[in-house]
Amino acid sequence: MQVSVKKHQNSTEGKIKEFAHKENTKNDPIQEKEEIRVPESIFLGIMHVLAFAGLILLFTYDKQTIIRSLCLMGFLHYLSCLGIGSGVHRLWAHRSYKASTPYRVLLMILQSLAFQGSIFHWSRDHRLHHKFSDTDLDPHSMNRGFFFAHMGWLLVKKSKALVDEGYKIDVQDLLNDPVVKFQKKNYYKLSTLICFIIPTILSYFIVGGSLIFGFLTAGVFRYIFMLHVTWCVNSVCHMFGTRPYNPDILPTENLFVSIFACGEGWHNWHHEYPRDWRACENKWYKWNPNGWFIQIAELLGFANTHLEKAQ
Repeated sequence: MQVSVKKHQNSTEGKIKEFAHKENTKNDPIQEKEEIRVPESIFLGIMHVLAFAGLILLFTYDKQTIIRSLCLMGFLHYLSCLGIGSGVHRLWAHRSYKASTPYRVLLMILQSLAFQGSIFHWSRDHRLHHKFSDTDLDPHSMNRGFFFAHMGWLLVKKSKALVDEGYKIDVQDLLNDPVVKFQKKNYYKLSTLICFIIPTILSYFIVGGSLIFGFLTAGVFRYIFMLHVTWCVNSVCHMFGTRPYNPDILPTENLFVSIFACGEGWHNWHHEYPRDWRACENKWYKWNPNGWFIQIAELLGFANTHLEKAQ
């Protein structure tokens, strides 16, 4: 009899907990039926197929052509990393340092080379990410799984709650920036030219091979590789690595990502001190080309970091 009563109590408690969970998550943004972003999904799918074709095509060429092609892609990759890390991330999204107009124009061009959305949209979403990091209102929350944080968030439409929060983010500085406004107005034409057409032409004259070869390698394969490197900051760096500065948050310190992303993988420090232009602890062994680029710009008089250094 006691066993029967205990089972009944456990069953009742379980139903109460289940009902409470449903009530608490009724208006949860992740409970809404998700809609696939069809154009974006098709575009990324095609780009991945072409990138794989480019990789196969690359290794059908002779050794010297392969080496020249890899060097060109590596050079363009690091340029686009500077546009993302030193530019849209540290300068525009976090406003962690100040910069002159020529420097901002250069970083706008390099950010366009990455083809990851306009400076305006990238910065707005990133500010939302830091405000609600790894919660349901984070555009690429790790709580929804590794794939979602890595690239899945780009394949589905944002929830109404997420869109509403995006409108609340202060972006007046971006709207007042003439460089940002120019890129936003001409984004697709500008980025198509800088990300795909120019690399294709450079490959044709520097590496050799056909224009199709240049497009599939220096254009598409490099672009997709850069995308995954950036996405790794949202996924890998929120799961794998150490948490020496704040063990209570998901972002980690990850050397592997930092090497390929020019120092963007020191993520535990960055989330603890988001306004630090270095985005990592100031140690000699921290691989941080984005930070070094900003320091060089400051030495040349194009940037000013002294107001925002982390204490």
